[in-house]
Amino acid sequence: MDRNTNDSMKTLFYALFLFSSLAIAQDFNATVVVDATRINQSNLQIFNSLEKQLSDFINKTSFTEKGIDTSHRIQANFFLNISAYENNSFEASLQIQSSRPIYNSIYMSPLVLIKDPEISFQFQEFAPLILNENNIENNLVAVFSYYAYLIIALDADSFSFNSGGTYYSKAQNIMGQAQSRSFSGWTLNNRSFNRVLLLNLLSNNESLLFKKALYEYHIKGLDGMLQNPVSSKQNIAKAIGYLKSFGNNGTHRTLVQSFFDAKANEIHDIFTAGPKIPIDNLVTSLQNLAPLFADYWSDIK
Repeated sequence: MDRNTNDSMKTLFYALFLFSSLAIAQDFNATVVVDATRINQSNLQIFNSLEKQLSDFINKTSFTEKGIDTSHRIQANFFLNISAYENNSFEASLQIQSSRPIYNSIYMSPLVLIKDPEISFQFQEFAPLILNENNIENNLVAVFSYYAYLIIALDADSFSFNSGGTYYSKAQNIMGQAQSRSFSGWTLNNRSFNRVLLLNLLSNNESLLFKKALYEYHIKGLDGMLQNPVSSKQNIAKAIGYLKSFGNNGTHRTLVQSFFDAKANEIHDIFTAGPKIPIDNLVTSLQNLAPLFADYWSDIK
């Protein structure tokens, strides 16, 4: 295959997934798991129903109101860990991970991994979970819709720099309604994780370096790995340098942590196999940005 043909195919790939991410990434191919093992409950039917209804909600809701082929839907996992339950009132934590296809491969790269430690909601078995963007009446719908739009926006940003604005705006709308109804978990506070501060950061120019890192890591890094692994590794190292410039304090830390929680193993594998590039600055940056993964970084030589 000559270079012009290869470039044309790559351009077509970008166009297809930009189209699916930006214009018609309405739906997910998502797995939803509800884990109630932390609480003492003999009747698990309510939790099975919650899992089934949440799965249907994420996978069948038209978040962007345009249909796409099943093969182009965003791959994601939602893990809801129940910590308390009484009279249809639930306390839980939520972990969300999404993945992105890599050009000219079957590999799905983990995009981000977000951990929301405190979610409170009411759930009545068999009561429908329905998204009405103009009237959010259920905090469970609000939380899952918020994260659905956040994932769609970040997916778009990974294909085209700073292109997720429409979906950040939709998440802002969900957040505003949740706040107006005084739903739990939507107030500003000084805790290490805050939904409001996270979305406010992603919705303004303060997050541009993070989005630049996300875009270049994938488009100029992973998507070109098969054709030019040396150049691709250099571009991934450069993207990590953008994260260092972005900073690792306050809410910035939440985004940086979500990136490395998803990608630490991937980064380790990229730089411990294949052709070598200079890595002194890279390893120092990784150690500063994600010290919890120090054992991973120590293998990069």
